[in-house]
Amino acid sequence: MSSNDISEIIGQKKFRSPVVTPQALAWDGNQLWLSSRDLGSLHKIDGETWKVVEEIDPPGIVWAGVSLGDGEMCFTIGKGLNDDRYVYRYAPDTGFNKLFACPDFTGSYLSFDGEYL
Repeated sequence: MSSNDISEIIGQKKFRSPVVTPQALAWDGNQLWLSSRDLGSLHKIDGETWKVVEEIDPPGIVWAGVSLGDGEMCFTIGKGLNDDRYVYRYAPDTGFNKLFACPDFTGSYLSFDGEYL
């Protein structure tokens, strides 16, 4: 298969989003994390049943997420009238901690290579 040919990719399952206006989607090795742009909510979703197993109240609109491993996540979160973007770390035991502002308070995407965010 060439890099431009996706005809061999076969969808395994299709599910409706359990939330309106889904935005961020990340996998932590056990569960999917999915945000709702309009509701301003963040959800953990069971990958087998596609049921919401936990709803988390983030400090703003979650635009992107990535797993850091060991249950910790990082999210790009927009805050305020200008939707200024910040990167937050989330840990189940401590919640959300602001790490830094995105350049020019913009940005939507995150990635993590195991060492660098």
